[in-house]
Amino acid sequence: MAKRYVPKTYNNHRVVRLIARTVTSVALAAVILFLLLFFWLKQYEDNGRLNIPWLVEEPRVTED
Repeated sequence: MAKRYVPKTYNNHRVVRLIARTVTSVALAAVILFLLLFFWLKQYEDNGRLNIPWLVEEPRVTED
């Protein structure tokens, strides 16, 4: 008896879809995080330079 040809009817590519969804989710989260940081840090902008108070080094006072 000859084997009957059956096309790949149950080839659902589950792993490929899982990887694609993961990559898309990570990329979307990165874009959202970048936009949130961009607009949040905009309040610390001073003449085109970023002036973040907790990163500014105080000038050292030398005692003679």
